[in-house]
Order: sequence, then structure tokens, then C-alpha cells
Amino acid sequence: MLSVGAPAPEFVLNDVDGNSHQFDAHAALLTLAVFFKTSCPTCHYAWRFYERLHHAYKNSGLRVLGISQHDAERTINYRAQHHATFPHLLDEGFAVSRAYDPAFVPTGFLIDAQGSIVEIVESWNSQRFNTFSEHIATRLAVTSQQIVTPQDNAVENKIG
Repeated sequence: MLSVGAPAPEFVLNDVDGNSHQFDAHAALLTLAVFFKTSCPTCHYAWRFYERLHHAYKNSGLRVLGISQHDAERTINYRAQHHATFPHLLDEGFAVSRAYDPAFVPTGFLIDAQGSIVEIVESWNSQRFNTFSEHIATRLAVTSQQIVTPQDNAVENKIG
């Protein structure tokens, strides 16, 4: 798996609507590339929080890209089931997954505008996710948003 400080590999993938997306680190202040499988229970659990993270910071310079390791049909259903609004890209040949080599799904690689991986978040940990939100806010120079709230009754840990 790539580590913090490594350059983020560039890629071009189609989304579930057939649109081509080229990863360009300069397109946003921060990019979060989240690798997932539609069959992963931890991914299903965490996805609403990734959507909240997307909404919390999308107007401040965070771009979230979901990178699916399944086909378009399954990924379209997954996106609809989770009411997700950020792009869901298809890595059907696994070229991008091999380049980033996440040990677990979900795994998010936070990439700065210079193309360096600045943080990695693996599997699910509710406390860690709020800390991750704080780190994003600091990098974007905005007020931190609590993504996992007490009302969520979120499980503390869930391994991917």
C-alpha cells in the first residue's frame, strides 16, 4: 500500500454514468480517493459518513471520489442505496487499485494539490473519522465539522 508522503498515481476512470474522470491533484485543494467494494459490509456502514464528509467540505476545496472495485450495475445500485452524490468511478480492471494497493476497503487516500498523499484512513473507526474531518478542515483552513454525531449511535470500530 502507498504511504503518507508518496506521490499519488494519476489515473483516468469512467464513472457510473459513462463520464471520464482524470485524477488531477491540482483540480482541488484536497482529493479523497476512497476505494470500496459494493459487497463490503464496512463500506456500506461507512458510506453515509463519507457522504457527510463530502457535503461538509465540498464547497471548501475537498473533492471526494469513490473508486469501485465492482461493475457499473452493482455500483449504480450501491450509489442509489446510499444516496451518494460524489462521483463513483469504476476500476473494473483494478489498475488503479493495484497502483494504490489498499490493504482494506474502505480505504481513503487524502491527496493534496501537489499530488502527495497526506493522510490515509482505513476501515471504520468513528472517533478516527471525526479526527480525520478535523485534519481536512485544518488543511482547508475552515471550521471543522463533526461527521459522526452521538445521535448516530455509531459503532466504534468495524474492520474492512
